[in-house]
Amino acid sequence: MRIPRLQILSAVWICIVVSCADPVPAVAPADLVQLRWTRAYDAESRADVNTGLLWGLSFLGAELAGDARDVLVWQDDTVTLNIARAGVAPETLPAWRALLAVLRDSEEYRVMGAVDIGRFFMLTLGSSKHYFALTGARPTYQEARTQYRFGAKTGAIIESGVAREHRLIELADAPQAGAIAFVAHEGPGSIPGGTFESHEFELLDFMHNGQLRVALYGRDGRLKSAADPALTGAGKPAKCLWCHEIRLLPAMNNHTESPGHYTTAEFDAEIARRMTLIETRRAALDSQIDFSRLEDHRFLEYLYLSFAEPTLERLAREWKVAPTEAARRLAGQRVIHGGGEFKFLGEVRYSREEIDALAPYATLRVPANPREPGVYEPDLIGVAHRNTPPASP
Repeated sequence: MRIPRLQILSAVWICIVVSCADPVPAVAPADLVQLRWTRAYDAESRADVNTGLLWGLSFLGAELAGDARDVLVWQDDTVTLNIARAGVAPETLPAWRALLAVLRDSEEYRVMGAVDIGRFFMLTLGSSKHYFALTGARPTYQEARTQYRFGAKTGAIIESGVAREHRLIELADAPQAGAIAFVAHEGPGSIPGGTFESHEFELLDFMHNGQLRVALYGRDGRLKSAADPALTGAGKPAKCLWCHEIRLLPAMNNHTESPGHYTTAEFDAEIARRMTLIETRRAALDSQIDFSRLEDHRFLEYLYLSFAEPTLERLAREWKVAPTEAARRLAGQRVIHGGGEFKFLGEVRYSREEIDALAPYATLRVPANPREPGVYEPDLIGVAHRNTPPASP
């Protein structure tokens, strides 16, 4: 009789945890998924990948308590993720379980025994609809902003490095870190001239684990997958996080003052005061994330970027075929010449959207770009699983 993979996995996990001195909560099979590491560049190590995994989970809302060392359990190049032990918000656990179930049911998972770590992050951090559900973003702008008290005075960004025209910033009153929030209004028109119109809203706040959360809303007040490129270069949540990293950004490019709004010096002072609150809060957290090592978030970006634009060598390892067989499959495919960011990930790459059909197994489709808007955004969770009371294991 063939025993289901999850049943075996749960049994192995129980054997692991019962040998520990401290009691460990029972493991629900619905909380487990196996991820496989495909080496993307010569210097990549398991330690780097583990760091990237932790940062990615943290960006997705996981607390990653210091004593929860069984969040990630490695065996060779496969790691088992226990999302409940990761400490995601209880209201998001049904969405997490729904997505993990889809991953486990995929043909890639059945054939390879796990899903590629890069695909995992493309379908979580890089897929806006999933990101919103997994981080507990409020479904409407009105509901989101009523969680905070926004002050009457605003920041007018006339020379914006993000918006095509002007940008209006609202700051929530911030007596403590948990009350910090911002709304960036994007739209046409002039703030000083009184013709500015808010067409989109980007709400930034902080999750219980000290990480930024990004929610994008359209004129109808509902979540949208990406900001309108005609209005702003903000892109998708993953791009916002790549730009902000873990910080609140000062005015930077703004030099033109607008009467009735914060001066640049006042705005930057407000940002600095809030960052002090956030840093104090983070220092008090018992987390596996070392917020003083800001550069560590790059290991997460290597994971999803090397997957989105893989090299022939990475694809051969991913598909478990010889490089010559990978080259045969890729013959005639469009190539991307790597440049700019992270050149060491490969000078000649391929578009994930175009080459997934060549894999020796069916795959779950990912968005074409984790940071920029595209024609396809996956929704593998469904509205019924979003921010509902947690189900019992």
